[in-house]
Amino acid sequence: MKRIHITLFTVCVLLSVSKAQNSLEALHVNTSFESKQEAGGEDFDKKWRFGLRFTPQITWFTSKEKNLQSEGSVFGYGFGLHIENRFSETVGLVWGIGLDNEGGKYSVNYDTANNYAVRYWLNGEGEFQAPENGTSVTQLRKSGNTEYVLNDRTIKTRYLTIPVILKMSTKELNGFKYSGMFGGEIGVRLGTEAEDTYHEAYTFDVAGLPVKSSTTSQAEINLNDDAPLIPMRLGLNLGLGAEYRLSGNTSIMFSANYFQSFVNVLKNPSEHLVSSIETNGSVNNYTFVKQGLIMRAVRLNIGILF
Repeated sequence: MKRIHITLFTVCVLLSVSKAQNSLEALHVNTSFESKQEAGGEDFDKKWRFGLRFTPQITWFTSKEKNLQSEGSVFGYGFGLHIENRFSETVGLVWGIGLDNEGGKYSVNYDTANNYAVRYWLNGEGEFQAPENGTSVTQLRKSGNTEYVLNDRTIKTRYLTIPVILKMSTKELNGFKYSGMFGGEIGVRLGTEAEDTYHEAYTFDVAGLPVKSSTTSQAEINLNDDAPLIPMRLGLNLGLGAEYRLSGNTSIMFSANYFQSFVNVLKNPSEHLVSSIETNGSVNNYTFVKQGLIMRAVRLNIGILF
């Protein structure tokens, strides 16, 4: 009888140990993402990760204005700080701060038979002269002012950018993780410049008479006065990417992203570009150019994460 009691006791102890071991294993499997970080989990799955990114990009404009035509893309680039805050092993938030240089090129309609030619005026210091309806024709024909008849324009912009993107990743496979991204981007405009080519240009002499200029193009024209008053934009950012572990907590990342702004690059209509002039006695009335231009880009992000 005593042997039976001892045997039963031994079996009970073994079952209890086995059950406790199984419970501990289940607890380990189901531990939270935060606990895994405290226990020193996989480097790919650190809750906070920091890195640097470099972004070559192709950028261009789209427009619904019938008198503006996109003339293709230009090359831009960006760089900045990349930050990831992971909510789980597969989902996290990507943000950071960077500087992005972008641009685009477009041409304007030139139809003198129907009195349509886009023009603007600069003074001797290269400052835009804003036409005002109902003013004298001599307003823009001051000595030293130049009238330019625009052919095409290449715009270059600089933005301080802050992406806010949801990143969904696979688990690690042979050192790689693959991801999809969806989110937005906030941009603060730092500067806008233009490089223009002209059909013709005229500089006014002391008598207010036009003298034809030999200038056919001009660069580094400050467009900040013709940019929106609020220097901010919002945009959509979508992408696909991959990350490869180098060693320890260091990895390299790649992604291809599509960006589209929701905000016009310039004021619409312009305050300086005029498509036609109606003269009534000694005063002018101007038709200002509509310049609805939306920025789009394809970006290749290359970076390193720690």
